[in-house]
Amino acid sequence: MELFSIRIRRTFQLVSTNKALMDAVKEMEEVAIYNLYEMRPEDAYNIDLWSKIISQASALVFQFPLYWMSAPSLLKKWQDEVFTYLAKTPAVAGKALLVAVTTGSEYSAYRSGGRNNFTMDELLRPYQASALHAGMVWQTPVVAYGMGTADAGKNIAEGVNDYKLKIESLIGKSHVSGDW
Repeated sequence: MELFSIRIRRTFQLVSTNKALMDAVKEMEEVAIYNLYEMRPEDAYNIDLWSKIISQASALVFQFPLYWMSAPSLLKKWQDEVFTYLAKTPAVAGKALLVAVTTGSEYSAYRSGGRNNFTMDELLRPYQASALHAGMVWQTPVVAYGMGTADAGKNIAEGVNDYKLKIESLIGKSHVSGDW
């Protein structure tokens, strides 16, 4: 039973950390947040809607808690059903793609020889490959490590700061607009 309660705490911490990241940038005028879990299914996977949204954006950010070394299932579904179609269109070409993730484990777990055996760059390589395939500009990921550790509070604060700085730097870059 103890293992079960620890799992719930860690999952909750990942969710609250992702909320903290979103809260740090949601008031920025240039930022629009679309949460697949809060959208109606007919909108979440509507290619025409996403084509318009992304056409008007200067960058695309995938923000999620890392579950089993991957994204949550709704993001994977969105990639399969929407991003696959948009990948070779002017809607995404030349735009920045940033991945921002939170982890339960500490930084040292994501090293060669660490507990998870792989670096975060290795685990996020499919996103980098997708960005390059789509003609996008890959950005160095923002990773908030250690949400399931005793230092979670400090790690959340550092992650929020790093994320906010990265989003501000993306906003400062030239804006791409126009429908296609």
